Amino acid sequence: MASPFPTPLVLALVGTDHHPFERLVGWADAWAGARDARVVVQHGSARPPAHAEGVRVLPPAELDELLAQATVVVCHGGPGTIAAVRAAGLVPIVIARDPGRGEHVDDHQQRFVAAAARAGEVRAVSSEDALAAELDRAVAAPDSVRIEPGARDVTATVERFGRLVDDVVAPRPGVRVLFVAGWGRSGSTLLDRMLGQVPGVFSAGELRDIWQRGVLEDRLCGCGEPFHSCPVWRKVGEAAFGGWDAVDLPAVQRLRWRLDRPWSVPQLLASRLSPAWDRDVAAYRATLGPLYRAIAEVTGARVIVDSSKIATFGMLLRGIPGVDVRTVHLVRDPRGVVHSWRKSVRRDDGGGRDAMIRYGVLPAAARYVAYNALAHGMRPLGPYRFVRYEDLIAAPRDTVARLLAFAGVPSPGETLAYIDGDEVALEPNHTVDGNPMRMSNGPVALRRDDAWRTGLSRTDRRLTMALTAPLALTYGYGLR
Repeated sequence: MASPFPTPLVLALVGTDHHPFERLVGWADAWAGARDARVVVQHGSARPPAHAEGVRVLPPAELDELLAQATVVVCHGGPGTIAAVRAAGLVPIVIARDPGRGEHVDDHQQRFVAAAARAGEVRAVSSEDALAAELDRAVAAPDSVRIEPGARDVTATVERFGRLVDDVVAPRPGVRVLFVAGWGRSGSTLLDRMLGQVPGVFSAGELRDIWQRGVLEDRLCGCGEPFHSCPVWRKVGEAAFGGWDAVDLPAVQRLRWRLDRPWSVPQLLASRLSPAWDRDVAAYRATLGPLYRAIAEVTGARVIVDSSKIATFGMLLRGIPGVDVRTVHLVRDPRGVVHSWRKSVRRDDGGGRDAMIRYGVLPAAARYVAYNALAHGMRPLGPYRFVRYEDLIAAPRDTVARLLAFAGVPSPGETLAYIDGDEVALEPNHTVDGNPMRMSNGPVALRRDDAWRTGLSRTDRRLTMALTAPLALTYGYGLR
């Protein structure tokens, strides 16, 4: 016996842009192959669907007829398409074209769709699972996506969309990042947290590793909560991507491990060497940009302190529109760095189940030279300041005040009252990765860690200096 309910009609529209939108077509087609519904996909220059009905272009009359019959519509982020769907009495499910995937020339659809979603005009999705869930809900409850058809008087509609467009095209305040460059065990976590005590400055930790340590491993935030339970990072994920689950984590990790490597410097400094490389760089920056903008939006910070240290990540950040990167190159006596890397240090952000990596004298000294040399390469790219760990400990308030001025943050005396002589009072923070001291709060004594003087043998001290001498002597670290 025939079903008493009409077969739902799902309409998918990619619009008339010449860039193929394979994601939308493929996701809609996959849903059609697993459901009992009529699915019509206007696929444009993308490959035709295998399960759904495919049509390259829909003439206006046919489009109007299908919109009148549709149960739900999924479409790209073109304002004209969205307006047509709403005029037909439906809230569209929208997938914004991503320039990093070659789906458009820039990110205006992503920005417009984010603004439209905040205004309740569309339901934005960014993953196949999210689209399937929205389509299932709409087919099961058609009234949930129905609204009053567009009025004949279009004044209100024009005003509403005008506000959305203004939100997209209006100049947005830039995001300022104070990027701590160099190599680990040089005091970067301490410096990060000391700067982050100032109002308007957010101590983020090593954001380079947010995908691994935070999103994937769900390690503890500096506040003591697991990353996904931390209210700050939960809001950041929602503001940036519609939730961390919407991030295509394998794709982001692939980009990170391909691009953010020491040997990538020549390609990052050049351009148009390889179309595939340029596409990957654009895609990774298109992910990092919303992340940093969301951090600034959620925390209200004027400056984000990122102690990722590795210069290639700083170079990637510099190419993001609207992100102002200022580099602080932090160094420490190489003998102290080498001694610290030889010690066993337990991580406190994963239940104590693992320890930080260790290096012997040769690999530690080689990395000291390599990563600090890369940090010097940041100097011609933009604002740069050089700081020694030993000077930070000797004159903490003056050093922090100079770096805040470099970042464009005023710091009157009372603002730095948390630094009292050789002690700093550290408040809870939201760092995503770094030295275990990021999990500590309260008074911290600022004393030079010179354990290397007795912890390293004379042979190891001499070997360390022999390997690092060109940089060590330049930084003012003597042989004796």
